[in-house]
Order: sequence, then structure tokens, then C-alpha cells
Amino acid sequence: MKKILITAAVLLLGCGICFAKGSADSQKEKTVEISTNYSEEVQVEVCKKIFGDLVTEYNQKNGTDYQLQLLTGQGMDITNTRMSSGDKPDLFAIDSPADAQRYNKDGLLYDLSSYAKKYGWKNKMFPWAYDLALSGEKMMSVPFGYEGLLLWYNKSLMKKLGLDADSITDLASFENALQKAKDAGYIPVVLGTQDWPWAQEWYLSIMYSYTGRKLLKDTIEGKSKLGWKDPRFKKTVELYKSWNDKGYLADGKSYVLTSDDAINIFTTGKALFKLEGTWAPYWITPLDKEKQNNIGVMLHPAINDAEKPHLPIAIGQEWCVSSDTKNADICAFILDGLMRQNYQGTFLDAGMDVAPIKIDDNQYANLTPTVQGMWKIVNKALTDNKFGYATYAFYPPETRVYCYEGIVNVLTNKISIDDYLSKMQELNEKELNEGFIPVIPAVK
Repeated sequence: MKKILITAAVLLLGCGICFAKGSADSQKEKTVEISTNYSEEVQVEVCKKIFGDLVTEYNQKNGTDYQLQLLTGQGMDITNTRMSSGDKPDLFAIDSPADAQRYNKDGLLYDLSSYAKKYGWKNKMFPWAYDLALSGEKMMSVPFGYEGLLLWYNKSLMKKLGLDADSITDLASFENALQKAKDAGYIPVVLGTQDWPWAQEWYLSIMYSYTGRKLLKDTIEGKSKLGWKDPRFKKTVELYKSWNDKGYLADGKSYVLTSDDAINIFTTGKALFKLEGTWAPYWITPLDKEKQNNIGVMLHPAINDAEKPHLPIAIGQEWCVSSDTKNADICAFILDGLMRQNYQGTFLDAGMDVAPIKIDDNQYANLTPTVQGMWKIVNKALTDNKFGYATYAFYPPETRVYCYEGIVNVLTNKISIDDYLSKMQELNEKELNEGFIPVIPAVK
């Protein structure tokens, strides 16, 4: 769940919308509307170019004269409003598989199964990503962008404290590093959630996945007898709270600091680690080369003997086609086009989501060494099937929200850990009974 600035902007591409003679309905059929959540200038320009090229290519192949209407900065609040009205886009991006399930349940999504077969999407995508798009046997959305949760660290500070990132792999070595940083007057791990509460769930994604991936999978699917009340989850929350109480997590102020506060603290050398995901290049890339090269990246160390370090993964966004569309064919053509290898490097250079496919090594050539290192870690985890489960990709939606909202009440001693986990279990059971169907890939 990357941090995206939401600003509404409308961009008309190509020759714009041509108001040809004829009825409003016939004219509407000549326009394909795409809604995205991108708002940064560079990323908007990439959308203009790639979507524009794909529409032009479709027109040339099919003898049509579609014009593209691209709306950017359309966050979930705007998309929710539009999808409940008569003003629905043809093709649109949403945040997660859980959102796609909700829209599908309300009959708002177009069944893309025939196009998945036509274009061979099952063979193009990572199996876990393809399976996330399925509702029963039907493909109701297209996952796009894969991301994971990582630890970024200050190389010079690591050296100053006499630490070696490669040797910090378990709980003992990690807590030793945290304490050394604190004793030296630095913030051990910085994260800011005051303006971006989802940042709290980034760390919880790691903590619960590291508790035990099979346990977590069984819990979410309702197959575990104790579920979230399992003592192993309680031990994990106790550990997380102890880190907060000791000042390891943003000096106990993770829910007070903003996301920009956290970035500034880390980039000015006041923190050893920063907890963030693979979208971090959005604030790393603008730094000067010296600061960029001083940033390292690693998997979070293990917190128990049940799991080794791994990468909790998620989908960056889901592309969906409205069930009301009269332009499904061109929408599917565009979706297939977004998976082309030659576009992935462009997406990577702009810090955008990439297709959940095996990407050729040469597509990473223009990235800074730090970002290249990040993608090596990510791709190795996926290739080796050593990944875990991010909250926002796999948890039932209400359970997921309470996961990060409730933990703040635990950290501030407003509720007990037992009450927090009991509520998690209550919500998980409720959502399963209401028809939420978890799609969770098995891991090694």
C-alpha cells in the first residue's frame, strides 16, 4: 500500500474526445476512459504515452477510432463514488484484491475470463498473482505491480555502531542492533503513521507473516481452531509492544510522526533503520548520489525459530473493467499490452508498478544501485518462493483495518493484547461467514 498523493486531474490524450455527429451513446462508444491513481508528473506522463500508444495500436489493428480519456489521481474515495453512480470508467485501478472482491460481489466488474484465455495471462503472470484475480473460476480483475516490505538502513551509521547488516538475521542480533542505536542516541527504527495509518500495517505485515506463514494462512482461511487467539500471535504482539515501550519504534512515537517526518529523520542520519516497502524509491531517487549510496536494504530479521527472513508481498494495484462498459475488447487489449517487457523498464524508471511477470534483467539497467539491490532481493524471494503475506493483499478488509487501527490502542495501553486479538478473530470469522473468500498462495 504505497503512499500516493491524491489530486484530481483530467487529461485528454491523442486528439482529445472528438464530438462526432450522432447520438450520445454512439459517441461514448468511441471513447475509452481509464482511471488511475497516479498523480506525480513523471508518472502521469508515462501513463499518457503508454496508454496513448496502446489505443493507437488497437485502432490501427481493428479499424476503430477510439479516443482515450485518462483521469489521474483517482484514489479509492473517488473511485468508490464513481462506481456507485452512473459515471463509471471503462478501465480503472483499485488498491487491493479485497476491493475487487467487494466490487465483484456488487456486480460491478466485467468477467475477463475469455480474454485471460485469449492472451494467455495464466502463463504470463506469477501463479500467486494470477490466482489472486480469480473469483471461483472467473477472472474478475488483473493484478498489477508486486511489492514487499523491507528494512532500509543507513550504511555509515551501521558501520559506526560496529554492526554488519549481513549478520543481522535473527531476533537476538536484531535487538542488539536496536539497542546499540538507541544507546548511541539514534532512533533504531523509524516509521511515521500519523498521516498515513497504513504504515503501521507495513510492520504488522512482517510481524504476523514471521509468526508463521502456515499459521497465518490457516487463520485467515478459518482453518485454525484458535485463529488469532493462538498464543503465537500473542507472543508476537507482546514483542512488538516491547519494542515500542523500549523506544525502538520511532522512539515510541510511530503513531505521532508523519510519513514525511520519518523520511526526514532517516535521510538526515538520525535513524539506523526505516521500515518501508519497495515503493521507497519515490523518496530515495531525488536524493543526491552520496545519500542514495549510503542507503542499504535488507529483509527484516527473523523474530522466532519458525520462520527465516522472507518477503511479505502484496499487489500494488488491481486493474478492473466496469461491468457497464461497451469497450471491453480494447480494455483487455490495453491490459495485455501493459504486460509487455519493453514497458517494464519505463515503469521502473518512473517508480511505478510493474506487471507481475518475470522481468528481463536489462529492464533494471537505469536504476540506481540501491534500487537495483532492492529488486534483486524481491526477485530472488519470488523465484525461491520465499515470500509471505502482507495485510492489505490477503486479509479480509474489516480485519485488515482493525489490525492497524487496533494496534495503536494496544501500544497506548487502551486495550489489552487479548482483547485486540479476540476482536481480530471475531472480525475474521464474521467476514468469512459473509462470503469473503481468501486467496492465499502456499509457500515453501
